[in-house]
Amino acid sequence: MKLAMTLPRIPLPTLPRLSWSPRGAMASWLVVGNLLVVVALVGMTALSLWSHRATETDRARDVVENLAQNMAVEINAELRNTDNALATIALRYRSARQSADQAAMVAKLLQEQRGLLPQVTALRIADIHGTVTTGLMPGERPFNVGDRAYFSQARTTDAMVISEPLNSRAQNHWCIILARRLIDHDGNFDGIVYAVVTAKHFVDRFSGVALGPSGAVSLRSEAMNLVARYSASEPNSTKGFGTRSLSDQAQRSLEQNPERGVYITPTAIDQVDRITAYRKVPGYSMTLFTGMSSDYFLAGWRTQLVRQSLLAALVALALAAASGLIHRIHRGERRSREALAKLAREQDAMLQNDLIGMVRVRNGHAVWSNPALERMFGYGPGEMVGQAAIRLFLSPQEHARVRDTALATMRAGGRFQTQLRMRRQDGSEFWVDLHGTVVSETESMWMLVDIDGLKRSEEQAQHLALRDVLTGLPNRRLFEEKVGDAIQGARRTGRGFAVCYLDLDGFKAINDQHGHEAGDEVLMEIGQRLQTLVRGNDVVARLGGDEFAILLSGIARPEDVEQTLQRCLFSIQRRITLDCGEKVSVGASIGAVVGGGGDNCRELLHAADESMYAVKRTGKGQIQIAGHAHSEWAVAA
Repeated sequence: MKLAMTLPRIPLPTLPRLSWSPRGAMASWLVVGNLLVVVALVGMTALSLWSHRATETDRARDVVENLAQNMAVEINAELRNTDNALATIALRYRSARQSADQAAMVAKLLQEQRGLLPQVTALRIADIHGTVTTGLMPGERPFNVGDRAYFSQARTTDAMVISEPLNSRAQNHWCIILARRLIDHDGNFDGIVYAVVTAKHFVDRFSGVALGPSGAVSLRSEAMNLVARYSASEPNSTKGFGTRSLSDQAQRSLEQNPERGVYITPTAIDQVDRITAYRKVPGYSMTLFTGMSSDYFLAGWRTQLVRQSLLAALVALALAAASGLIHRIHRGERRSREALAKLAREQDAMLQNDLIGMVRVRNGHAVWSNPALERMFGYGPGEMVGQAAIRLFLSPQEHARVRDTALATMRAGGRFQTQLRMRRQDGSEFWVDLHGTVVSETESMWMLVDIDGLKRSEEQAQHLALRDVLTGLPNRRLFEEKVGDAIQGARRTGRGFAVCYLDLDGFKAINDQHGHEAGDEVLMEIGQRLQTLVRGNDVVARLGGDEFAILLSGIARPEDVEQTLQRCLFSIQRRITLDCGEKVSVGASIGAVVGGGGDNCRELLHAADESMYAVKRTGKGQIQIAGHAHSEWAVAA
């Protein structure tokens, strides 16, 4: 994909009227020479900016493509899980003969499969006329879905039907329906079984994706109607749900390749310019979109654009002034000397700039360098002259690779540019933007810009994507990775571990009474207390809101988990003094599961979550631990 960019406009000096006397010809040639230098400088600046923008755009493209791929796989897993459950119900329904106990059997079957589908809000059966009587919520009255398009579609196919986004009549929220037809023992159509997946479920999943302050993740149906969308700038918005709100560029890209693609354009819903990648969910008629705003991923490039444009403009103005002075040299010897002195000072100011390091290399050794380069590499004035270029590289192999590639490019008439790590005199490493051009057969000129701060900012952004912003603890994504590592470790060593979910009791009252800032203080204090109570190889994470998680490694018995969690529970219940002087206290409900090398990560996390909510239902302020055989211990706080 070709990405358009706007290069800076550098003002060029106006050509003076040329006088073709011997003196006038000399001055004119000087002006032409200075103009050529300006053109060369503009070309190098434009090339650097173009290359930097292309690099930033490619990096952003990789990020959104990877996220789109990963999220599409996750959505596929959920849909496949639901599809398998519906197929199981349909198969067992057909094998059952009509009897008085059939209704009880169907209800039990729905309850069993519902427990395996945490992503599903409701699992229901509608009869041949579309009347829903099985799977109703407590107090919910039967209703009819016979007029819904998914009902008509499901009765004519054996495959699972995915509906377009619709507003639920029963619960009054946006959702999609996953449905399969039911065939009775005699092979006749006998209704449908369907699952309800809310848009909020997808929004909650998308909210954990790190795409910057204006990033967006959305899911669309086969007809490209919006199923769910999350944007960090509008986290609770349902704008566009159920509609086909696509930009012209998005529609063209989908026409060319409906399976996958990347494009840059303002999003139709909120008009934010983004680089957007889309992937079709494997095996299902849904498409996942991830977008990162141009303002976010081009922020560093715009800063460099301003700096390099200003520097190029200053150089152009300096050379324009020098041309005028040289032209006046021929009017008098005294004025000639003054003009030459001023030109020398201006050229020196250009070479002695603080932003761009310059060095002239002959046969692999520096024959001249400016102070910016000396400061960049930690050398004193004049110390770089005579130094071998290989000393600035991390290894002889790296130097040979860059040298051979650069010489081949420059001898073919091009300009070499790359970004790499180099070595200062004190041995420390840092990132450099390197540009080179040939001066003669044995000499070349190099320009170097220190971009170490920009690179470190990128690394820090990657770090923040896996950490909770408030407490600094690992977030849900990093915690799930650590649980996966613990399972792998248990397979190698045979030692067990425990996954614990913790939800604070009484936290909402603190927010309501003292404000959200007080709530943040409580969350940070609880995170610090939990950190001090676990070992160095254990993990404490914040999952969101007032929910925390703990991964305890090297666990052999549930009693070991209980002792640690009791200490955590007692520590949480200690009173907390807020910055305003008020003292508050909270409790906690803790659910845990003891795991081993044979467990599945997602099932362990679900079991710990279910254990915690079981504590919530039976009485707060307790600990409940589930083991391999799903036996449980309840401990009163």
